[in-house]
Amino acid sequence: MRVVVIGGGYAGMSCLMELARRLPDARLTLIEPGLWHLKMTRLHEALSHPLSRFRIPYDELANRYGFEHRRERVVAGTRNLARWSARGRVSLASGDLPFDLLVVAVGAKARPRPSGTGFYGLADLRRREGQRLVEQIASSRPDVWVTVAGGGATGLQYLFELRDALRRAGARCRLRLVDAGDRLLPDQPAQFHSYVARRLERSGIRHVRGARLAGGGSGRILVDGPRGRVYELPSAHTLVFAGLDGNPRLLDTNSAGQVILDGRTLENVFAAGDCSRYAGGGFNGQSAQAAVRKGRHVAACVDRMGGGRRPTAYRSKELGFFLSMGALDGIGWAGLRNNTVTGLPAYAIREAIEARYELFLAGVDTFRVF
Repeated sequence: MRVVVIGGGYAGMSCLMELARRLPDARLTLIEPGLWHLKMTRLHEALSHPLSRFRIPYDELANRYGFEHRRERVVAGTRNLARWSARGRVSLASGDLPFDLLVVAVGAKARPRPSGTGFYGLADLRRREGQRLVEQIASSRPDVWVTVAGGGATGLQYLFELRDALRRAGARCRLRLVDAGDRLLPDQPAQFHSYVARRLERSGIRHVRGARLAGGGSGRILVDGPRGRVYELPSAHTLVFAGLDGNPRLLDTNSAGQVILDGRTLENVFAAGDCSRYAGGGFNGQSAQAAVRKGRHVAACVDRMGGGRRPTAYRSKELGFFLSMGALDGIGWAGLRNNTVTGLPAYAIREAIEARYELFLAGVDTFRVF
């Protein structure tokens, strides 16, 4: 069987690793322009550690799991997917690549940040050494403002990691969080907002609620506040986490993960990870947890189809959520949403979750129990 996976993030890698276990004789190909698999759930820690700590070369993973890595860029738009499905071939710059089953795991793309100096988006932080950014901020004149725009999980983890890194560097800058909502983490239990808000206040971080970053220039940002009022705030450095969009669009699938275009199911094309929206009630969050589960689910479906059986439905539920809040602090829940854990215990659980993925990449199937 020839299986082609587009995208080497959490969903793509978990799919390839599970396929290697289930179908050792399959011909597996990864199409991914990058050199490294990046542990995105730990990327905020690159403000305190070298970026290389969170990268694994695809060549190393390819040797370990027996797939071919093609460093090419393709656009998995609906028109291309329909054409590739009909022909059983992906069109690449180097020539057509035939497949029996195709898995689209391209993730999502960060919304664009304002242009100009002093603005840093998620795409910048994926390739820039965070320690150099901390050094740059620390070398600024005292009392400059540094802003994190976006109070989702990624923005908050960066904010608290940045607070700790700047303290270690002896910086005297002031931190600000700009968030469009009145409540932080609205999809999580109410205790999350209360706990994080208290930590912001104790850390001296100014929280600007109900406001959205509208633009800016050198040393300043424009904020769109309540009732459409736009005002200016000083900000020498601004980290922008404005959310994610489809890449190039969110793909709807049936409950098995097979892509649906214009009401028609593409039997030989699956989607997994942040680029997909599964029917059937399974966990669809844009998170590493859902991406890993969807990738493994698709691999199981490929295995079943290779044996002449029908693919199964994706039924995985969310098992928990944990937020890192700097050194030895965090908040999260496990199993049931009212099982909230804070402080050092939450930090320890999150570290255990990250260690579990490290073992998974190393070849220990820590997800088999699910």
